[in-house]
Amino acid sequence: MQKRICYIEISAPSGIKQIKNIALKGSVSRRMGSVAAEAKVSVANLAKDDIEYLSTYMSSYVEPDKRKQIAIYAGYQDSGYGLIFRGDIIQAVPEGVKDIWLNIDAKTNYFNRQNLITYSVTSPVTTKQMAQNVANQLGVSLSWKSKSQKIIDSINFVGAKAKLIDELNKYGDFVAFLDNDVLKVVDKDEDAPAFQNSQSETSAGNNSDGSVKLINLSSGLIGVPQATEYGAKFKVLLDPTLNPSDWVKLESEKFPAINDYYQIYSLKYDFSSREKNFYCEIEGKNYKRNKK
Repeated sequence: MQKRICYIEISAPSGIKQIKNIALKGSVSRRMGSVAAEAKVSVANLAKDDIEYLSTYMSSYVEPDKRKQIAIYAGYQDSGYGLIFRGDIIQAVPEGVKDIWLNIDAKTNYFNRQNLITYSVTSPVTTKQMAQNVANQLGVSLSWKSKSQKIIDSINFVGAKAKLIDELNKYGDFVAFLDNDVLKVVDKDEDAPAFQNSQSETSAGNNSDGSVKLINLSSGLIGVPQATEYGAKFKVLLDPTLNPSDWVKLESEKFPAINDYYQIYSLKYDFSSREKNFYCEIEGKNYKRNKK
């Protein structure tokens, strides 16, 4: 069995602190859409000074004008690890007497909810240009995978910076959402791309290069997939290369009737540095099936 890697990184005005080689466990939920990604992490037996600092100053209600973030990294020593969540810390609460666990709650883009801005466009821009402007405002990179070429004549927005993504979604037949440090824009209800008839499938890595990941027994599929209203739900060993809006190809030996291409719209992680939990639960959409 591969050796796990699982640790967190805390970013605060005082600096960045990595917390490694200690018992931790938690869950992460990321979605393709307007619902913010969430994380709950519990860390055991921190030093007393760390517990006091994190439980006191990490609250979003203490010095709310200062951003406090958590990044969660997970994976394996041999096959690689990566970032599975980055978000703003809402609170950090200690629990227990002998073995003290610090419970941290976080959400993506939470800090920007309180930052009010005025955003105006007085000359025509494309939706892609607007998306880049929004990404710049949020301080993140842009991943544009939409065919939209719509021209916007003017924009007048006043509100929380976090709501800029909702504003962007008004101007095209696409879904714009923040996923960790990336503003992603993908078309709605799109059929599987050209790779469905190509040889660009891979059993490792993400599909940023146009490839699609195979989900089967050898790549970490656990149990029997479940058919859902929109596609399928299935569980795999924790894979840090998977992301919402990625396409995967399911190959189940136990339930072959469900095998097809799916776009990930919900990705949930259950992880632990020392316990058995270390997997992802994927919910994928199959647009071809929905159009029948």
